[in-house]
Amino acid sequence: MMEIKYVSTTCPYCGTGCGFKLVVRDGKAFDAAHRQRSPVSGGKLCPKGRCAHEFINSPDRLEKPLIKKDGEFVEVTWDEAYDLIAEKFGSCKPDEIACLSSARTSNEENCLMQKFARVALRTPTSITAPGSATHPPSRGLAAVFGSGAMTNSIRDIAESKCVFVLGSNTFEQHPLIGRSIIRARGAAARSRTRC
Repeated sequence: MMEIKYVSTTCPYCGTGCGFKLVVRDGKAFDAAHRQRSPVSGGKLCPKGRCAHEFINSPDRLEKPLIKKDGEFVEVTWDEAYDLIAEKFGSCKPDEIACLSSARTSNEENCLMQKFARVALRTPTSITAPGSATHPPSRGLAAVFGSGAMTNSIRDIAESKCVFVLGSNTFEQHPLIGRSIIRARGAAARSRTRC
């Protein structure tokens, strides 16, 4: 008998944090279903989120490390891959390498990346996006609101009377936030887009 389970999770594609359910049959994810009670996405998914399950069991997904030898990728053991990575890192001077940490990681993971950069690679060049002190929007938000992060909920966007989108293709990068902008426009907000 076939067993189907629904596993609540968060979409991995962008920072919006849309909720959905992975549909799992016989231990394998085969579909993504809407999660109606998701406070962020309200039961909706963009095309990226709708297909998020596809890479889990994809035949193209790498399961073993590959190293290029004589112009061809060949499978190697994890130990061989780690040795090559350490060798390549060791051959770089501190001013030849930098670390960029994702804004989607936790504070603890960002701290570990900075420590890895300083201690293991001996480089002071470590950037955490977008929380960097040199990031103008973060500095502006911190000066005005006391925090360099998003200050309102996504739900608030749909209820806004005026929406400014600057330097972003929201409908491409964060489609469900774009949907909130359309809902605000329908509620008589003035929307001006400038790239």
